[in-house]
Amino acid sequence: MIRRALGLLAGLGLLMSGCTSSPSPVQFAADQTLRLVAPRDVLTLDPAKIHQPSVELSLARNVFGGLYRFSDGLVEEPDLATDMPTISPDGLTWTFQLRSGAHFSNGNPVKAEDILYSWNRVASLTDYDSSFIFQEVVGFTDVHEKRTKTLSGLTAPNDHTVVAKLTKPAGYWIVELGLWAAAVIDKNVVGARGEDTWWTTPEGLVGTGPFRMTSRVEGRSLDFEPVAGWWAGSTGRMKRVHVDVVSDQSVQVSRYLAGDYDIVGYTPTDAFREVSDETISRFRNDSKLSSEMHLHPWLRTFHLGFLGQGRLATAADAAARQALSLALDRSRIADICLPGASCEPATGGIITKGLAGYLGDGGDPNAKHDVAAAQALLRTWDPTGTRRSGLRLGATPPFRALAAEIKVEWQSALGLEVQLEVAEGQTIQRNASLGRYDITLGGFRVDYDSPQDWFSQLNSPCHAALINTQFTDLVAGGDKKRPDDAVADYKKAGQLLAEDAACPALTYQQGVYLIKPWVVGAGGNTLYENYWTSISILKH
Repeated sequence: MIRRALGLLAGLGLLMSGCTSSPSPVQFAADQTLRLVAPRDVLTLDPAKIHQPSVELSLARNVFGGLYRFSDGLVEEPDLATDMPTISPDGLTWTFQLRSGAHFSNGNPVKAEDILYSWNRVASLTDYDSSFIFQEVVGFTDVHEKRTKTLSGLTAPNDHTVVAKLTKPAGYWIVELGLWAAAVIDKNVVGARGEDTWWTTPEGLVGTGPFRMTSRVEGRSLDFEPVAGWWAGSTGRMKRVHVDVVSDQSVQVSRYLAGDYDIVGYTPTDAFREVSDETISRFRNDSKLSSEMHLHPWLRTFHLGFLGQGRLATAADAAARQALSLALDRSRIADICLPGASCEPATGGIITKGLAGYLGDGGDPNAKHDVAAAQALLRTWDPTGTRRSGLRLGATPPFRALAAEIKVEWQSALGLEVQLEVAEGQTIQRNASLGRYDITLGGFRVDYDSPQDWFSQLNSPCHAALINTQFTDLVAGGDKKRPDDAVADYKKAGQLLAEDAACPALTYQQGVYLIKPWVVGAGGNTLYENYWTSISILKH
């Protein structure tokens, strides 16, 4: 209260003295060029063949569009569609209306037949995970087994209407239609320039998004500029985006520090972490640089898995799972995390912070560090102390340090004997299927912003959830509903998962950006980088 009063008095003094001041007007640089750096050249810019995370996705999201898109705030909104679809009462027939003035960057109008071509093409690319976007559409099995190339459940009654027939109610499908792989491409361009090469030149890389490629020097650089007369209106202030390909991470950072690049980390790949541990430490500990480093939850949750073949996976073992979770110091675990990855403690359930279904900070009752409670729960599960010896923990090499820390914490806090085996992924999977582990370390990576994506991947690591009929009923109910209506069911399911400690979340992976202070509007959410249309360069 004293501070507030002083602040009010100070403000009143300024008003009485006439010494009011107004902020200086924002001045933008004359050269609105965004200078980015990528760790490798693009392998493809065909949206149907791109995965997440990748250099390609960061670029293609600015070139291509679909019926729907996600805003920088991860809100799904109509793009080529006029509105959200009309869905029949039984949830099986979806009708989409297209905007009448939309066109590709080459000027060709977008029609319903372009939607059908693009979606059928994705469904038929059976070697790519993106094809499963259309697995709920009638006829998908025939396409996937190569008996036909077109989904019988997709029709176009006229140039501006698309109708989709589904095999079951699937409200989450609308979220999948906002993904990059559901983008609309120009059939004529692909046919003229080749299925595998159409995207390789500025003339061939044709989309409906706000930017177009103007040049590409293979292995060295790419350039983009706004589409003149873009059908959706303003393309923002940015006039050019230049991307250099530089594989050496230290060179990326040194050139960033020299002012050659505006952002590092805007083209992330999983094999090449955006920023090294050393760079993070350097920026974090330098008062002049710390404000240029930006961390955000990104893509993945690391967790414990209690396998169906192990000793801790039944409903009767909940107390033991809870004890093992409560015994862990997640702040310390987050500091160790994985080599080259930045993490924060996971306290809001298995779904990463920033995504639909996140339980909120502190929402997981078994994520707090409470050794006394853990010891009491373990005694409840094993009063005589005969069941707690020889627990078997399996982990792949990237988790080596994290697994070793967990083993130490369980031994120190609970007196447990833990047998740790570190082996390659195939060995871990094989041994897990043979019942040679009670616990594994792993991670869920999100594909799209729906809890359905998470809960459909639980499988054996969260065996206790799969035998909980209340959990499975909630998930099944949520899967049928539209995303906004499904959140309540999904969050109840996520809370059950957390309370039961079926697969306790340990850490949320973080994305890391280095962003110059003269860059406005850059950044990212849990899945994607902000669009180039949001970014401006200040005078500096």
